[in-house]
Amino acid sequence: MSFSNPKTGESVEIHRSDIYSDDMPIYILKGKTAEGKEFERMHHAWIIDPRNCSYAEFMMLNQETGNTSLGDKQRADILFEKTGVENYLDKADYSTAIKDVMEEYKSSGNWDAYLSMDKWQQSLNDYTSVPVYFDRSIMERNGVKGSCSFATVRTAEEIQKEIDDRVKAAEKNGPTLREALANAFSNAVNTFYSFVGSSVVMTFDEYVKTMEEMLRKSNEEANVSLIK
Repeated sequence: MSFSNPKTGESVEIHRSDIYSDDMPIYILKGKTAEGKEFERMHHAWIIDPRNCSYAEFMMLNQETGNTSLGDKQRADILFEKTGVENYLDKADYSTAIKDVMEEYKSSGNWDAYLSMDKWQQSLNDYTSVPVYFDRSIMERNGVKGSCSFATVRTAEEIQKEIDDRVKAAEKNGPTLREALANAFSNAVNTFYSFVGSSVVMTFDEYVKTMEEMLRKSNEEANVSLIK
């Protein structure tokens, strides 16, 4: 993927790196800045935060999520103009820009554009809101640095603890275990699960069943302890 800005003279190319994989979506960003300076950098798709990213990074997210049509490019261009930034490498809040543009479409009754934008932004949200974890040292060895607040960068233990905590909190308010897990994070029902230290991968239903069995055994053991 490549694009250029005739107003500033800058250009950007986005390529998958040689070490790219589903578990390590690292891209190469290279091109020329508005000042005519050439650049090349590696970037991990998981650390792109639409609330604070550049147009170049946003387009990388587009490519990673399969949004590579002319319409997808035009929507990104509309947001670029909406943010008010001048250059492709300038950081901006594209998440808010999407909401503002959709509100304008809604107010004007442009429902076709509204629905298209909504479908597009939902695909981005589905990708960036799923809890993920990876080894920061591996990223740094491959020249990738950065922080993330939108795609959740945590260890497997931290993710498991958050799910467990949410389940415990939900149980106090009445929802079933399945409901609590389904609401634990976006797209939970379509996510695969694995316990820390285990190589077994489970579907959502299998994970719920396993958790229910674990809770049942835990309650039985607690009752035995109380009897003793």
